[in-house]
Amino acid sequence: MRIKRPKNTKEKGFIEFFIYPEKNKLVGVCLTFDIVVEGENPNKIMKDLKDAAFLHLKVVVKNKLSDNLLNRYAPKEYWEKYFSALESLKRAELSKRQKAESFQLRYEPSLGGLNSAFAC
Repeated sequence: MRIKRPKNTKEKGFIEFFIYPEKNKLVGVCLTFDIVVEGENPNKIMKDLKDAAFLHLKVVVKNKLSDNLLNRYAPKEYWEKYFSALESLKRAELSKRQKAESFQLRYEPSLGGLNSAFAC
């Protein structure tokens, strides 16, 4: 699997994070810099990931290191989990929207047509 992401530079970039459950713990991954944190509290995991990513970025910029260090992606297994989770979220959101749209467009003859009171 080849990861296609925007190329990060010292001037600008995009950092992706992902937290997922695994057995009795949570795993947090900075997908862009290949940093992994485990724990039980998602807020602490995200804070630790952001801190580690910021420190990594700061060292690269301050020491004028290669931009390649800003595109050091996590292993394939993490990206597969990430894209799978994104796909699940998209399906759930689409399903939610379809239900909401069908609800909003319900025809009720007793109300004289489309019921505008159903707008969300």
